[in-house]
Amino acid sequence: MTTHTILLVQPHPEKNSRTYYERNTVAAAMDQIASLFEQHLQQENPRLAQLQYSADDLFQYIDSHKDFVALVFEPSQGSYLPKNKEWIKEKLLSHFSRQNTQSQRGGQQQQHHHQQQRSQHYHPRSNRRW
Repeated sequence: MTTHTILLVQPHPEKNSRTYYERNTVAAAMDQIASLFEQHLQQENPRLAQLQYSADDLFQYIDSHKDFVALVFEPSQGSYLPKNKEWIKEKLLSHFSRQNTQSQRGGQQQQHHHQQQRSQHYHPRSNRRW
């Protein structure tokens, strides 16, 4: 989906913990969420050589936030529509499932190209289990 997306994130009850991330696509916003979680894991486990986590781990991270909302631009309405944590979780599952399927079908050359593209958004120590 190529729709401009704004992530509104508030990790703690304090208002000064609010922040936002703008991405040109929903897919890039999902990559941003995974990147935020991976940064969190790196801070919590700085000595690990490789990060491993499941979708449930990522979902618990999202649920631990006071607020985690996506505003997705809807061209037909000319406005942004708010999407809740459950919508975000569904999109994360489909996004990363689609990526895994594409890499499995694409063979070594395409998989290498895909990994190069992903390196812009993913930390090399991560290993997602979807």
